[in-house]
Amino acid sequence: MPTDHATPKRIVVDVDRRGRVSLARFGIKDTQLVVEELDDGGLAMYPAIVMTPAEARHYANPEAVAKLEQALASVKSGNVRTHQLKSQRN
Repeated sequence: MPTDHATPKRIVVDVDRRGRVSLARFGIKDTQLVVEELDDGGLAMYPAIVMTPAEARHYANPEAVAKLEQALASVKSGNVRTHQLKSQRN
């Protein structure tokens, strides 16, 4: 039977007078979380990705997502050319 040497999932943390807790020991740094209060008083935390309504509309449109992925692939492959704006032309 394999022995599990993973980091324990349950660790006692200290809450300071201002209600703060460090999550660094769980590897959670420089991020945003959604916190859900559970019926038993516990808290569940989930990584969050925050975006604007315009970004949400973009990602809800499969055609727009495909076009952006195509453009990024072109840039990555070096298939890029400069474009001069009309206001810059003489």
